[in-house]
Amino acid sequence: MSASADTMHSELAHVVREVPGVAFLAPGLRSRLRALRATSPLARPGDDTPGITVSAPSGDTRTTVEIRLICRSDRRTLDTTRAVREAVSRHLATGYPGREFRIIVTVTGVT
Repeated sequence: MSASADTMHSELAHVVREVPGVAFLAPGLRSRLRALRATSPLARPGDDTPGITVSAPSGDTRTTVEIRLICRSDRRTLDTTRAVREAVSRHLATGYPGREFRIIVTVTGVT
């Protein structure tokens, strides 16, 4: 993962954590299999931001940003999801002008 991708992951994690109703980013399969990844030829150093995946599928001009999170039970999940999408969209529009993004927000639990 490049330094700019590391920066994007860190920025997005900060933006998401600041949204009211977000308890935390959900640990993904990557975090759980970190030990196995260390020996994998496909391991990407620095790709340890839980809950955030950034990818650019071949043939697609948009970069896909997937966010998996846990919501607080005292907030409506739909409102939190919308707020996260809007906050991330604003951040990407100002921080990465001229690039197209597809933002996917998935709530994996409530606490």
